[in-house]
Amino acid sequence: MKLIQTNRLDDQVLQRFFGGSWDIFRGKQKLKENGFLLEVQGECKAFFSLLPVEGQTFWLKSLYIKEGVPSSFPWTVLEASMTLAAEREADCIYIFSHQSALDTLLELVQFERADFPSFAEGHELPKGQWWKRRLGKEVTRAEGR
Repeated sequence: MKLIQTNRLDDQVLQRFFGGSWDIFRGKQKLKENGFLLEVQGECKAFFSLLPVEGQTFWLKSLYIKEGVPSSFPWTVLEASMTLAAEREADCIYIFSHQSALDTLLELVQFERADFPSFAEGHELPKGQWWKRRLGKEVTRAEGR
């Protein structure tokens, strides 16, 4: 597995990955600047963007996984995103889910349901649920260390 930062890629690479729909993404420049493709055996299988939103808080946004990957692959993508967030000294990572399968996975990787965060105001989102997971220093503070 190889992580590829999308800020170094031509838009045509993202166009191919998203089947020509890259141009309709809202805020695509921020997504590209903070995005990653996951390549497996020479083929890009997933995309996500890790947007800094407030202080050391990140929003895991636009998580997209292609069909035909092993059932464990979404877990791998989430673990990769949390590792990247921790490397950036994140206190907390948020994700918005509108799929029950993702909700179940987020619970398994110890995300907790969250209230609507202030950084998301003004974003048009489908019906769904916010989740968050504390990382790094935030976890240490929460545990009283």
